[in-house]
Amino acid sequence: MRQSTETPPRSDRAQDSLLIKVLLACGVASSLVYVATDMLASSRWEGYDWTARMVSDLFAVSSPTRSFIVVPMLVYNLLIIAFGIGAWLRGWNRPLRVSGAILVAYGVVSMLGLFVFPLDYDAEGAGATMHMVDTFLLVLLMFLFIGFAAAGSGKAFRLYSILTVAIILAGAILSGIQIPRINAHLPTPGLGVYERLNVYSMLLWVAVFAVSLLRARGSAVHSVAEQARPAESARAG
Repeated sequence: MRQSTETPPRSDRAQDSLLIKVLLACGVASSLVYVATDMLASSRWEGYDWTARMVSDLFAVSSPTRSFIVVPMLVYNLLIIAFGIGAWLRGWNRPLRVSGAILVAYGVVSMLGLFVFPLDYDAEGAGATMHMVDTFLLVLLMFLFIGFAAAGSGKAFRLYSILTVAIILAGAILSGIQIPRINAHLPTPGLGVYERLNVYSMLLWVAVFAVSLLRARGSAVHSVAEQARPAESARAG
């Protein structure tokens, strides 16, 4: 039997519990915390041009905003982990639950990059390598949790997820064009815009995913469960 991707086969009581709703709301809160942190940190760094400099510059060990940004980014990652747990509990099919688990992993890896393998422009050898590995894992996990969530959702959300991935890839390509200028220590006009296009597209996706899970209704859950029973009985027979 083909698995439904529209509504959850779980009890009304479990789906509508206050705890799960709070955990899912953490997804929206995480995106708001990140955006607010980016804006506030950018304003605290005198001479920082957000259109030409990367978001990651704000996290660097040598940046004047490092001490300010650590606590709110810790909160961001904890909110992402909480949201991942909520998505796993709310998920009405395997792809959605896998997406939730990957979100938890994303939050953990992100904290490792923040505290254990931070961006350090003066670092060489293992330290620099591990930060690049951590960054690669974050990108991989991001595409995975978007992909699994899309696979477990309806057509509209799948199309939105595809659009989000396309925008992220476009931003990555535009940022990549600037690499020679970065290596040559030349001005990088637009680099901050392109990177924020990537980051903010992902943040918006997380918020939309959270809202879509929050809006799943218990009555719809019951309806799908009732529809699934005859098919399951026929398969068992």
